[in-house]
Amino acid sequence: MQIKNKIIFTCLFLIHAFSVSAQAADSIRSLDELFPDLTENQRQEAFDTGGIRNTFFRHETPLYVPSPSLGVDLMGSILKRVPAQFIEALIVIPRNERQLDKLDIYNAVMKIENIKNYIVHSQSRNKMIRVFEESSQIEIPNRNSPIPDPPPASILPASQTIFVRVKDSSFGTTYFRGEFSADSRGITYRLINTAAIWFLIFPVMGAEKFAMSVYVEPIKEGILIYGMAGIDIPMFIASSINIAEAIDMRVKTVVNWLCDNLNSQN
Repeated sequence: MQIKNKIIFTCLFLIHAFSVSAQAADSIRSLDELFPDLTENQRQEAFDTGGIRNTFFRHETPLYVPSPSLGVDLMGSILKRVPAQFIEALIVIPRNERQLDKLDIYNAVMKIENIKNYIVHSQSRNKMIRVFEESSQIEIPNRNSPIPDPPPASILPASQTIFVRVKDSSFGTTYFRGEFSADSRGITYRLINTAAIWFLIFPVMGAEKFAMSVYVEPIKEGILIYGMAGIDIPMFIASSINIAEAIDMRVKTVVNWLCDNLNSQN
């Protein structure tokens, strides 16, 4: 009798486990659900290396408008800083050996040191350049003492704030605050400059005038990365140093860095 009860219990447990697994699989959303208005070309480009990016001004609208069901308003959070110019990005990393989860995404975001390894093409210079020459986390805002990246976490925090220092090839040493938060679907990572950004001897952007938000979610096709950056600088400075290209190269660097870190989790 005990053997029979054990068999019944085991069968019921397996049925329940399969049911929970199937429900979890059904709850994973698709790119078409989250971005239903993408053209076929845009959808294909989103799966290309580097994804798709677009620059637009305050009086214009973004090209890649998500469904309200996404549940994350990146543009709204950036508009609070009254930016003059935006850059948006959308990319899907195709599913690899296994489906990554939110803990994988968190561990990928926390690898700050290796962002200095990336080079991108500069159209104005017509060559490949290294945007970030040094990168590290720091304990105190606007200080130079680096701390190593933490070991991979085993538990996903609901929220966290870190501070980052990078040596930029054009803007020198710059400081940022990273704000991390997780919800039931994905992870949002926000980066805000905590000190003025300089070009040579000229301040080009005040503190809290650059903000970038990146939302990452496991979807049926792989991993969705949806990002937006906003900058607020005087127009005469923007036209004299091609600030749109400068910010675009930095957004592209961050996207490439995050994609590689995510792929390394497989």
